[in-house]
Amino acid sequence: MTISIQELVVTGPDKLPAKLTFDGKSHLVFGPTDTGKSYIVECLRYCFGGGHKPKDVGYSDGYTRAAVQISLSNGEMYTLFRDLFNGEEAVYFGFHDIPPQSEIVLEKPISELIQKWCGAEGVKILIKSGKIGNLTAGDLRRVSIFDEIETLDNISFEGKDTNLKTRNKSALAMILTGLDDSEMILPASTNDRNIAKGHVEAINEQITCLLAEIPKDLSLIEAQESLLKVTAEIEVINRYISSHSLELAELKNARLGIVKEGKQLSQELAALKEAENRFLLLDKKYVSDQQRLQAISTAASIADSFETRPCPLCFTDIQHQLRHQDQDTERPILRLAAQAENTKISELRKGLKEALNDVLIDLDEISEALKQNEKEAQDNEQKQNALLEPKNPSTKLGLERLSDKKVELSMAIANLSRVDNLRVRLAEMLEKSRRKKQTVKRDMSKSSTALCKKVKALLDVWGGPGVDSVYFDDSLSDIEINQRKRISYGKGKRGIFLTAYMVALMERAIVEGHPHLGFTIIDSPVVTYKDPKHGANNEGEELLDESVKDRFYTWLANRTELGQILILENEEPNLEALNALNYTEFVGSEGVSGRVGFFPV
Repeated sequence: MTISIQELVVTGPDKLPAKLTFDGKSHLVFGPTDTGKSYIVECLRYCFGGGHKPKDVGYSDGYTRAAVQISLSNGEMYTLFRDLFNGEEAVYFGFHDIPPQSEIVLEKPISELIQKWCGAEGVKILIKSGKIGNLTAGDLRRVSIFDEIETLDNISFEGKDTNLKTRNKSALAMILTGLDDSEMILPASTNDRNIAKGHVEAINEQITCLLAEIPKDLSLIEAQESLLKVTAEIEVINRYISSHSLELAELKNARLGIVKEGKQLSQELAALKEAENRFLLLDKKYVSDQQRLQAISTAASIADSFETRPCPLCFTDIQHQLRHQDQDTERPILRLAAQAENTKISELRKGLKEALNDVLIDLDEISEALKQNEKEAQDNEQKQNALLEPKNPSTKLGLERLSDKKVELSMAIANLSRVDNLRVRLAEMLEKSRRKKQTVKRDMSKSSTALCKKVKALLDVWGGPGVDSVYFDDSLSDIEINQRKRISYGKGKRGIFLTAYMVALMERAIVEGHPHLGFTIIDSPVVTYKDPKHGANNEGEELLDESVKDRFYTWLANRTELGQILILENEEPNLEALNALNYTEFVGSEGVSGRVGFFPV
């Protein structure tokens, strides 16, 4: 089945409904810019399940709901409602401007209903390397609804999003040929390969870490044999130790006393060192004080030789300054006081020197005691080692080293066993991580040839400039004109070429019964030299001649093929085409006879 659009209605509280009636037929909407043509495209896409809400265009303020009345090729009629704020959707039987209260809403969402109505339900396509998915309503909208940017864009039809290119190619191939990808042989998906690569890196890192803790060139068998030998030697030593356990215990108790005494001596040594440092610091302070007192005494002795002068600020004679009247008697007293204090400090330094000597003597004694303590500790350790060392000459290592060796070998055996298991796992992950090219075998030659013939025929009717040949490039899901990529042309030619491409695709899909919405909506398909929307200066853009626009409108008026075509353009057709077309004109300004724009003013 296919869909025909009957009417677009946008409503809101206390707002006059904005309506555009198509009656299921091909239709032209033309008029100057800023009259709501782009809003119409966005609204239709949104009502057919699109994710982006129509942009606010000023006049749309206060409008809250959009509805599209459609009819199916089997005669069924529905209205698709979308809330313009929260995106809520509802579908009712019949045609309605607002949701009817008495009718029962269809439970399925719009996108699922479109899949069902257009024959896409259960159709499988390759959506990315190694992954099959469903042909969705979004895939159908992509080949049916084009805003101005999409019409004139210089991006090939596979799209620029690398994550969607495979999906876009597969969807177009399915619509063109009618063959889905459900039987396609899939390699591991990119996600699965990336997961396997992550496992490979993690396993390699684990193996490296484990091997770093193992002696170089040590094998699992060698480690196991060495562990048996070390275990036997430890058993010999343990038997020997058990026969000297009493003597060993006495030595350990003695060692504890030696250690305790050593700690006490260390604390006393630290305290004496601190006292020594403080005494030396105090002596330096005494020396500094004596130097200061000597300077004061010297200054007092020579003050009489200074010449008496008035104040340099107020020029007052010093004899009139009360605080200087007794200066002749104060200088001798100051000198005597400094000398007395100096004598006192000298006596204190003598006492300090005696105390410091006592501290130094104690330091020597404590240091000697510490040396003796260390010697006793070494003697004790040697006696213990002598007891622990077995007399059997075959045992060359002590118990401590043998115990360390046993732990080392046990860890090495565990690590080597784990490395062997990890290497088996690594081989599996390496196989999974290898990129295997997705083999895409689609026989599109017959379908693409028929498509290109139809595109060429349309461009010939429209007067497409210099179109000698049309080819299909399945690597880009796009067409080539005269062995030149469609997107390499200027915007005018890109637009008319895309229009021919999509119209031909729609007509073929309907005739062959392939999934398709059954209509094509294109904004700005014929950009001409005089199009004010794109400016007068369009050098290098290869815009179209006025004759292409006129022939395109004439073709649209006389078209009898299956499928509905909705065109939105700036310039009006010539009078002959206008009389034959189903059209809506927006005049763009108040005071001019006719409809101002999409929204009532």
